[in-house]
Amino acid sequence: MTITLADLAHLTPMWILLATGALLLMYEVFAEQSDRSYCANISAGGFLLALWSMLGTLGADPAHLFGPFGSAPIVVDAFSRASSLLLMSGGLIAALLSPGYAKNAGHDHGEYYGLMVFAVIGMMIMVMAGDLMTLFLGLETMSIAVYALTGLRSGDRRSIEAALKYFLMGAFATGFLLFGIAMVYGAVGSVGLTDIARFVEKGTVFQSSPILLLGIVLILIGFAFKVAAVPFHMWAPDVYEGAPTPVAGFMAVGVKAAAFLALLRIVMVGLGPVQGDVAPWMDLLRGLSILTIIGGNLMALAQNSIKRMLAYSSVSHAGYALIGIIAAAKGEGTAGNAILFYLTSYTFMTLGAFGVLTFLERKEGGAESERFGAYAGVGFKHPAMGLAMVVFMIALAGMPPTGGFFGKLYLFSAAIKANETGLALVGIAGSVVSVYYYLRVLVHFYMREVPEPGPTPSATRSPQLAIGVALSVVAILVLGIFPSSWVHVGSRAIAALTSASM
Repeated sequence: MTITLADLAHLTPMWILLATGALLLMYEVFAEQSDRSYCANISAGGFLLALWSMLGTLGADPAHLFGPFGSAPIVVDAFSRASSLLLMSGGLIAALLSPGYAKNAGHDHGEYYGLMVFAVIGMMIMVMAGDLMTLFLGLETMSIAVYALTGLRSGDRRSIEAALKYFLMGAFATGFLLFGIAMVYGAVGSVGLTDIARFVEKGTVFQSSPILLLGIVLILIGFAFKVAAVPFHMWAPDVYEGAPTPVAGFMAVGVKAAAFLALLRIVMVGLGPVQGDVAPWMDLLRGLSILTIIGGNLMALAQNSIKRMLAYSSVSHAGYALIGIIAAAKGEGTAGNAILFYLTSYTFMTLGAFGVLTFLERKEGGAESERFGAYAGVGFKHPAMGLAMVVFMIALAGMPPTGGFFGKLYLFSAAIKANETGLALVGIAGSVVSVYYYLRVLVHFYMREVPEPGPTPSATRSPQLAIGVALSVVAILVLGIFPSSWVHVGSRAIAALTSASM
C-alpha cells in the first residue's frame, strides 16, 4: 500500500514527540554536565508543541492509516485524538515534576526524559490501534520505556527490585496477551477489530467457538495485569514505592489510562454491544471490578506509607473504571464518555498528589521519609503545597467541587443505566471507605505535632514542579466547576467509536 505525506501528517504530534525524544538523547551525548538541567524544558516544550498540534485537529475527519478502511492498523479519529491529548498532558505534568527530584537523585539526564517521551508515544499507538497486533506493539513500546524508568535509581535497592518485579510481571501479562491474540486470530482469521466485530455479531458465537472465548479471556487477563486489577495487582505497591516518585505518578496515570482507553476501543468496536449477559467474559469483568474495589480500598486502609497508600488507591480506581467498561460493553451510550472523563480527572489528581510528595521528599529518600508521620505539620510549613494536597485528596475521595466527584458520578450513573446497580453500589461503598485514608493524609498535614528537626529537612524545589502542581490543581477545579467542557469533547470521541462499531 502507498503511504502518502497526507497519511503521515495525521501523525504530526507523534513525529514531534519522536523528534523530541531523539533530541534529548543527542543532547545527553553532546551537552556539558552543567547544561543538562535544560532536558526537562526540552521535553516539556516537545509535549506542549505536540499538544498544540493535536488541538488543531480535534474537529478533523477520521483517518484510517496504512491499511484499507475498516481494517487499518492505525485509526486517527476523535477518540484517539482526545485520548492522546490526555496522555500527552500526563507526560507534560510528569516532566514538569521531575527536575528537582532528578537532580537530587542523580539521574537528571536526557535519557530520563527521553524514556518518558517514548513511553507516551507507545501509549498513543495503543489508543490509535485498529488491530490487536498494533496494540501489542504500542504496549511493548510503552512498557520497555517504563521498565527502564522504574530502575533508574541504580544505587537504591528498592528501585532495582521494583524494576525487576515490574519486568517479570509485565512479561507474564505479555504472555497472556499474545496467547489471547493468537487464539482470536485462530478463531476469526484476523486481528482487526472490525473483522472481530463482524465475527461476533451473533451472540451464540461464544458457545460455538470456545477458542475465541478463551482468547478474549486471556486478553482481558493481560489487561488486568497492566491496570493492576485484583488479584493481578501484586506488583503495584512495591513498584510504585521503589520507582522514582515522579515516575511512580506517571506510571499510575499513564499506563492505566492507556490500557483502559485501548480496552474501551476493543470492547466498543471489536466486541460490540453485548445483548443481555450472553458473553461469558462479562462475568470475569464483574468479578475483577468487585475484587479490585474491595481489595484496593481495604489494603489502602492498612498502609503506613503514603506512597503505598496511593498505590493501593490506584488499584481501587482501576475497579471503578472497570465498572465503566462493563457498562460500555452492554451498549450504554454514556459509559464511554464517563470513562474518558474519569481517567482525565484521575490523571491530574494522582499526578498532582505525587507532585506534592516529590516536593516534600527528603534528599536521602528511604521508606522512613514516606511514612505518614514524616509529613506531620507540612501543611503549615509549606502552605501552598498543603492546600494543593487538600484539593487532590478530596478529588481522589470523589468530593465536590472537583473533577473526581463528577468522574465517579458519571461512572456510577452509567452503570445504573446499564442495569448494573449492584456494581454501582459496590463502587459507592468503596468511595465512602476511601474517604478515611485520604483524609488521614490531611490529618497528618494539619493536625499532628511537628517533629524535631522538622518533617522535610531537604524539600525538593523547582519552578517547573510548582507549575506542574498548579496546572493539576487548576485542571481538577475546572473539571469540577465546568465539567461540560470536557464532556463535549468526550461525546464526540465516543461517537467516533460508536460509528466504527456499526
